[in-house]
Amino acid sequence: MTMAASNRILTIALVVCLAVIAALPARGATEVDVAELRRLLSELQAQNRELARRLATLEADRPVPRSAQTPPARSAESRVTPPRPSPPQPRTAATTPPPSPALPVVPAAQRPSDIEQRIRELEIARVAQEDGTRWIIQDALSKISPKINEFLELSGSIEVLGARVRDFSGPVKESLSINTIELDFGIKLNDWISGNLKLAYDSGTGIQFPTTEGFATGVDRLTVDRAVMTIGDVQRFPLFLRVGRDVLPFGSSTGVHRADVLSITNPLTVDVFETRKTSVGIGFAWPTPEPGPSPRPVVVPTVQPLVIGPFVSRAAQWMGYRPLPQRPGRPVPVTPAPHGPPFYGSVYIYEGTPDLATNRRATQNYNVSLGYRTEGHCGRPYEALRDSLVCPWAFDFHVDYNPSVFDSTFLENGYRSFLGQIGMVPGVSATTKLNLGPFALVGEVNTAIRRASFVDGLGQTMRIAPMTWQVSLGYQFDWNPWVEAVGGQGTFVAVGYSRSHDLAGASVLVNGQPKRTGAVPESRFFISAGEWVTDGVKLQLEYALNFDYSRARGGTGKTGHGIYSVITFNF
Repeated sequence: MTMAASNRILTIALVVCLAVIAALPARGATEVDVAELRRLLSELQAQNRELARRLATLEADRPVPRSAQTPPARSAESRVTPPRPSPPQPRTAATTPPPSPALPVVPAAQRPSDIEQRIRELEIARVAQEDGTRWIIQDALSKISPKINEFLELSGSIEVLGARVRDFSGPVKESLSINTIELDFGIKLNDWISGNLKLAYDSGTGIQFPTTEGFATGVDRLTVDRAVMTIGDVQRFPLFLRVGRDVLPFGSSTGVHRADVLSITNPLTVDVFETRKTSVGIGFAWPTPEPGPSPRPVVVPTVQPLVIGPFVSRAAQWMGYRPLPQRPGRPVPVTPAPHGPPFYGSVYIYEGTPDLATNRRATQNYNVSLGYRTEGHCGRPYEALRDSLVCPWAFDFHVDYNPSVFDSTFLENGYRSFLGQIGMVPGVSATTKLNLGPFALVGEVNTAIRRASFVDGLGQTMRIAPMTWQVSLGYQFDWNPWVEAVGGQGTFVAVGYSRSHDLAGASVLVNGQPKRTGAVPESRFFISAGEWVTDGVKLQLEYALNFDYSRARGGTGKTGHGIYSVITFNF
C-alpha cells in the first residue's frame, strides 16, 4: 500500500470519528459518551500512526519503484514479500523488524467497515444509556409527586385568609389567619379496597372547642377530620362497605370544602347540618355497568386564567424579566372516569350523642340516603360543544333521612346545655345539583320534621324546628366540554343565597351572665370571584352580606358584611 492510500484511509477514519463526536452532543449525548469517544479516537490515532510507520518501513525496503501499486486485498505477509517479477532480495535482521504481536495489521479495505461497526455499537450503547437514564429520572420524579408509592397518594390544601368584617356586634374587625390546613392521604390496596385519611387544622376558637376564657381564646389543634375504609367496587359489584369517621350523607356537604362550594364562606345549610361521626354503613350503586373496554384517552384542553395570571406575566416582563424559551410539553391523553350507576344509596349506623336520650340504642342512630344521577351530551361529540351553554349536562338528586338532626356538629355544640330536654328530633334533606355547560347550579333544603322543646337559661320556653335552604350558581370562563368541575381551574365567579329558620339561638348562663348560643344569621348572600393563577395556586375575593333575626325573634336586627380574600395552595 502506498503512503497516499494510507493517508486517504486515515483521513476517512478521522473525518468519520470527528463527525460522530460532533453529532452525538446534538442528539443529547452525555459527558460520559464524549469522554469514551475521545479515548477511542486517541487509541485509533495511535494505531494509525503505528500502521503508517510500519508501512513506511516496508516500502523503504522494497526494491521496486514507488509508483508500483500493491494489490489492496493482500494480507500483511504479502506486503513483506516482493512481487514475483522481482527476484528475492536478501534482508538482514536490522532492515526487517519482526511484526508486533500486540498490534496486528488489519487489511486496509476492512478498516472503514470496522470503524462503522464500532460507531454503530457506540450508538446502540448510547441509546440504551439514555433509556436507562430516562427511566431513573421518571422513577425519581414519581417518588416526589403526589403518588408516594403504588398504594399511597398525598394531597392537601393550605389557605391563608385576610378579612375585613363587621359582624352583628358593631365594630369593624380586620384579621389575617390560617383558614385551612389539610393533609389528605389516599390509600388504595387494590381495585376493591381503598381508604382515606384527612388531617385538618383547627384554631380552637370555634364553638366545638371552648376554653376557660371563652370562644375567642383557642389552642391550635390538628384533628382527624376523616378516617374511612371502603371495601367494594361499584363498577363490578353493586354493594360496598364503608367503615370509619366520615361526614354522613345529609345535604350537600361531603366534608371537603374546596370540593363542595365555590365560595370562601359556607352556605348556612353546610354550617348548620353537617354531621361528622364514626359509622359503619352499607351502600349500593345499581345497575352494575356491563364490562367493556376502557374509554378512549383524550387530550383535555387546559383552561387558561384570564385576569391575574396574564397581568402578573406582563408586569414581570415590564420590570425586565425575560423567561428562557421552553419547549412546549407534549399533551398527555387522559382516560375519562367511567360513568357511575344511576341509582345509589346507603344505610349507616353511627355513634350518636348520648346526651339526647338515656340508654340510646344503636338502632336509633342511623342515616339513610337514596339518590339518582344521569348525564348526557345532547347526542353530539364533545368537539362540537365548545360554544354550547347547556351541553354536556349532568343531573344529581338525592334525599336523606336522619332520626336526630341535633347530632350535627353545630346543633350538638350550640344546644349542648339543652340536649337532654330536646331528645330525638328527626330531619330530612333534599339536594339537587345541575351542570349545564359552563354553569353549575345547586339547590338544597334541610329541615327538622318536628319541633324541639326546651327551657333556656333565662327560663323561657323555646319551640324550634331548625331549617335551612340554599341556592347557588357558578360560572366557568374559558370553559371547554372536558372540564370536570366548574371552578376547578381557570377563572370563575359564583353567587349564592341561603336562609335559616328557627335558628336565632337560645340564652345560656355563663358565670351568671346570659350568652347567646346556637345562632346563625337569618340569611346570607355572597358573590365571589376566583382564579387559578397557576396549577395549584388560587386567588379569590368575596363579598358576603349577613342579616340577623329581628329583636322580636331573638336576634339583634342588625346587618353584617365582610370582604374576604384567600390564597390557596392545593397539592
